[in-house]
Amino acid sequence: MDLQTARRMSDLTTSFYAQVSASFSATRQAPWPGWQRVANHAWGHEGNAASVLDLACGNLRFARFAQSRCPDVRVWAVDNCDDLLRTGPNVRYQHLDIAHVLLDEVDLARAIKAPACDLCVCFGFMHHVPLPQHRAAVVRALVDHAAPGGIVAISFWQFERDARIMAKAQPLSDPGDYLLGWQDRRDVRRYCHSFGEDEIDLLAQAVAARAQEVERFSADGKTGDLNRYLILRRT
Repeated sequence: MDLQTARRMSDLTTSFYAQVSASFSATRQAPWPGWQRVANHAWGHEGNAASVLDLACGNLRFARFAQSRCPDVRVWAVDNCDDLLRTGPNVRYQHLDIAHVLLDEVDLARAIKAPACDLCVCFGFMHHVPLPQHRAAVVRALVDHAAPGGIVAISFWQFERDARIMAKAQPLSDPGDYLLGWQDRRDVRRYCHSFGEDEIDLLAQAVAARAQEVERFSADGKTGDLNRYLILRRT
């Protein structure tokens, strides 16, 4: 995919969320099951995270989950979904169009106004990033904002495993790239990429000099395996 097409895909996704944000958010209130395993690294016997960077925070449901595990945790939340947010105590929100930062070749790590955090997460976003180099930029930015010894957790949607989704998906020219709709509406589409294990391997290798992979696992969805999680520890 070239840069012009990637920009068109990102604009399509932005338009999608502008039209369906309320109904989309309403279906995304409960924590993902995979977050419990992330929490084992952040607040289990392995760590006691006091600060979180939530990149592409959506409606802040991970922030709520984090504060249910650690009420005093401080959250720096970053996204461009102002209409969905009701920020609470210890949550600082930054409006930032992450996709356009990437497309404009701006340093994402510098654009994020957050300190080094004990836990840096990005959930439900990587599948909207069309270009491999921009996906690597997201991973690098998360590692850049992780404190020494801190945890980075990223989810990668593998929706090609789900026959129901694939029955309605419109394939694009590159492997793994599709347009997906929403509920019964025929007037909205968003760009989504279904990740292969080799692509996740490359992203982990891109930051291997600064972050050690500590776990990789599948969770979530009706089949329990639609998200692939990558857990890194900043060295």
